[in-house]
Amino acid sequence: MYAANDTLIYINEVKAPHLKTIQLKRTDLALTPPIILLNSADHLQLEFDDLRGSTQYYYYTFTHCNHNWEQSGLSYFDFLDGFEKNSVDEYAFSFATYQNYTHYKIQFPNDDAQFKVSGNYVIQVWEEDNDTIPVITQRFYVWEEIAGISANVLRPNLINYRNEYQEINFTVDIKNTEITNPYDEIRVMLMQNNRQDNTWYNLKPRFINTNSIQYDDDNTVFYAGKEYRRFDTKTLRFQTDRIIKIEKGYKRYDVFINIDESRSFKQYYYEQDINGNYVVMADLTNDPSIEADYSYAHFTLQYPYYLSNGDFYVVGDFNQYAVSEENKMHYDFDRQYYEATIYLKQGYYNYLYAFVDKTNPFLDMSYAEGNYFETENDYTVFVYQHSYDRNYDRMIGCKVFNSLKK
Repeated sequence: MYAANDTLIYINEVKAPHLKTIQLKRTDLALTPPIILLNSADHLQLEFDDLRGSTQYYYYTFTHCNHNWEQSGLSYFDFLDGFEKNSVDEYAFSFATYQNYTHYKIQFPNDDAQFKVSGNYVIQVWEEDNDTIPVITQRFYVWEEIAGISANVLRPNLINYRNEYQEINFTVDIKNTEITNPYDEIRVMLMQNNRQDNTWYNLKPRFINTNSIQYDDDNTVFYAGKEYRRFDTKTLRFQTDRIIKIEKGYKRYDVFINIDESRSFKQYYYEQDINGNYVVMADLTNDPSIEADYSYAHFTLQYPYYLSNGDFYVVGDFNQYAVSEENKMHYDFDRQYYEATIYLKQGYYNYLYAFVDKTNPFLDMSYAEGNYFETENDYTVFVYQHSYDRNYDRMIGCKVFNSLKK
């Protein structure tokens, strides 16, 4: 993706249709954003399946970015100890599945690549015969524990926001930093539920003193959304949570999820979710990463009329909230519902229905989900200090917090 000034902005992307189930997670905290502490024992793991089922040669590279996900001024010698390119050597073939696939895995930092500086990074995976376009691009974060952060999620003060939004207030402790001009040096990013599409950049402080920077603008709000919908395909032998039918055909499974209704005008009630995440799982297996099968998941959203000004999409971390033909829904005028079929690996999934207007790429959850200030959400705040002498954004603080946990 390119900014208005033709600068490349790195986003999470998958360019090859034969690559599925791309996950970049902490090895010890699978349901949190991909964040590691610099020079610590933390590790990230990138996993993906190649549905061609044969052995392919892949290699990976890292790029250091500034706080806005443009490439920073650092060369790889400046931010990386190790090699610029490294081969993906860990892989295994699927076992006893209808869908043949090869499962690839990259754990890092590793002996071939260690990070020297903090900040925003992307890992890119390339095929041997195509070194011009990466097949996978994924964002992650490396931070230093220098600036402390305290944060709260509040019901907004402004009347127009009170019922549908959540306000985020936070304070950054800078007494242990070497900051001379906070207005120029500090950049802050705020993100909801690890959604790259739902992020505040370049927030302005309300108050600065010698030891702290306060961010408590009444307009720093997010749509609160609603708890995620869910389904469970850990087994394909019988119906599980929110599965109404499973059809076994020739070398394929079709899984039909409960028919969903719009929740926009329904009363809020709490229902535990995993904030848009998904977990690959398969009953009666030793290693779900290679023993979980794939199925065609059928989604149905009852809606009394067709919306001609845009389209509905099924979104979640499983497709990184991307808008594509694969997760686009189509309207059945006879049955009065939207439907989509998506090829997914066995597991436990969270999802939502997002409406996208033809003139605006914003994912609007209000049409099918609604927004309620009581909703449980995760938030992450990232604090960067710009280094003028080396021309890069150093991440000096990071905090993950929850709207219901004080």
